[in-house]
Amino acid sequence: MPTILGIRDLRKSYDNGFEALKGVTLEIEEGEILALLGPNGAGKTTLISAICGIVTPSSGSVSVGGHDIAQDFRAARSLIGLVPQEVALEPFETVWNTVRFSRGLFGKRRDDALIEKILRQLSLWEKKDSQVKELSGGMKRRVLIAKALSHEPRVLFLDEPTAGVDVELRRGMWEVVAQMKAEGVTIILTTHYIEEAEAIADRIGVIAKGELLLVKDKAELMQQMGKKQLEVQLRAPLDQVPEGLGTYGLELADDGRSLVYTYDTRAERTGITTLLKDISAAGLVLRDVRTRQSSLEDIFVDLVSESA
Repeated sequence: MPTILGIRDLRKSYDNGFEALKGVTLEIEEGEILALLGPNGAGKTTLISAICGIVTPSSGSVSVGGHDIAQDFRAARSLIGLVPQEVALEPFETVWNTVRFSRGLFGKRRDDALIEKILRQLSLWEKKDSQVKELSGGMKRRVLIAKALSHEPRVLFLDEPTAGVDVELRRGMWEVVAQMKAEGVTIILTTHYIEEAEAIADRIGVIAKGELLLVKDKAELMQQMGKKQLEVQLRAPLDQVPEGLGTYGLELADDGRSLVYTYDTRAERTGITTLLKDISAAGLVLRDVRTRQSSLEDIFVDLVSESA
């Protein structure tokens, strides 16, 4: 797929010397979903703000659909839809007028059929004549997405789109994102919900202290960096790990009824066969054995810890 968004050595420094972005370089393909993970203050919102023209970069370049954001700002910005973290809506305006007005801001011709389609897509049609102040928090976030889609952008930024939204609405939002992707919209979302990235993203980016630590295909990331744990459940509890098993780095569960062995999926040998033989030789009787793949959350925590 062609590149829709190109970022080259993007930097942002402030007068007090603080570096919010430290040479971020990234290419995003048309039609993909990229989830950008990072702790508070990592630079996620600054990166989005720089791309959208809200913050002026100190150096570097950004192009959207072939348009440089500095040299051809209007053309570049017209291709971008932005859903910010904060819910900033006119409380006494109707949903319909709020979304239609946003389309006009980009100089687009009136298209009531399109606005209706967007509102129906986001389950807002029945609320079209309601004032924004009458809506729930989840519905207000959907209005923000409708506003961002009203001028038919090719790239959509979702900055913490499901913050403060309950689980049911969050999953509904995921369905909306999947539908937008199916229609060819490129989506970049920042999130604190690891399961959100794991559920809907094609690629995962991790940013910390203004630096992009990695960008990987989600499946590749899990395969390359993931570890597995073998949990050996015992018939009788232990007070401590037997001396003969000390070389395996086993962890004893709090109740003493299971041993946990962590191994690298990339290694030529996992050591499991030898471990099970040694467990038997130690006189331990097994009740069950099961494995668990490390989650994206485990990988994320490890990466951010290493950069600290």
